[in-house]
Amino acid sequence: MAVQIITALLGSLGFALMFNLGRRNVIPAAVNGMCTWIVYILVRNIIDDVFIPSLAASLWAAIYAEIAARIMKAPANQYLIVGLIPLLPGAPLYYTLSAAFDSDWKAASAYGNSTMLFVLGIAVGISSVCGCDDIIRRLKNKKAESLSKHI
Repeated sequence: MAVQIITALLGSLGFALMFNLGRRNVIPAAVNGMCTWIVYILVRNIIDDVFIPSLAASLWAAIYAEIAARIMKAPANQYLIVGLIPLLPGAPLYYTLSAAFDSDWKAASAYGNSTMLFVLGIAVGISSVCGCDDIIRRLKNKKAESLSKHI
């Protein structure tokens, strides 16, 4: 487990450097990737499924990205993208395509289903946080506008 966590940190750090995030943003973005993988591992130990752990981990990554963006005064996307790097379903996608090329349609279907649930969990997690953040921002803007009209 420690090897996975260190690998998630180093992989995320590599992508943060590759994306030229800047000195002050590289470490927070890489830490998001490491913490995202920790959340995935912890939830996966409790729930033996792929959807819920990927959902929980992507929720973490998106929330962390929004908070870090406000603290560091930088775009949330850079923290989110680097934070999601460890979650990319490379192995399941590889096994899906490998089984499909071997014409093992049963295995391809099983791996494909798992891959789709994994990706769906990531998408739902990101969409939920971004949607809630957008709603909160709009409500704050409306409240500020209504207060300025009364003054």
